[in-house]
Amino acid sequence: MTEKTSLARAPLVAVEISSAWGEDSAAAEALPNWLPDPAFCENCLSSGIRLLRLQGLQSASRQDDATQPLNAEHPPSLLQTYSVSLRFAEGVESKQLNTTYRGRSNPTNVLSFPIAEESAQWLTPREFGGSGNAEGANSEAAPLGELVLCPSIIESEASAQHKNLEDHWAHLLLHGLFHLLGFDHIEEDEAEEMESLEIETLRSLGIPNPYLLD
Repeated sequence: MTEKTSLARAPLVAVEISSAWGEDSAAAEALPNWLPDPAFCENCLSSGIRLLRLQGLQSASRQDDATQPLNAEHPPSLLQTYSVSLRFAEGVESKQLNTTYRGRSNPTNVLSFPIAEESAQWLTPREFGGSGNAEGANSEAAPLGELVLCPSIIESEASAQHKNLEDHWAHLLLHGLFHLLGFDHIEEDEAEEMESLEIETLRSLGIPNPYLLD
């Protein structure tokens, strides 16, 4: 494995997972058919960050003076790491949160709770100084916020839409991540941008376009 390949696969997002189905839980809902492990979640979320970083580098390279090439082997934008808290919740908990924070009295697949304003949490590639090596990187993971995912809803959607369950989890993890980073889908142009990011990231993971399967 080359050093460049190793860097590309290095996790950019660390996750901490809490679940209604923990060892000491008294969950009323049946144990979900499948729950992603930390490695799966970190891989999905890191792929989303990596896509944004690479897009930012491409944009920056078009603006940079030709005499100041980017260090392609150690792009500075890939040196920042992030953390995301994940909660796997029962339908009742999801409904309570959705009602409280969105005014909608039903459980939902994923809820995103950013930890800070977008300007405070998201750093563009040009905001990373240093020489482009690990020693110059920020060693502390920047917290992005929390995602609350409801396995029963996710499983029902995957079945109804004839999607692979793991693929649907990957999509919703990314959907939640992009919300944490300030993306939205209220306006048509915003929705197109966000969906494009999701589709491209999923493609990098070998997952087909989820919007063609609905």
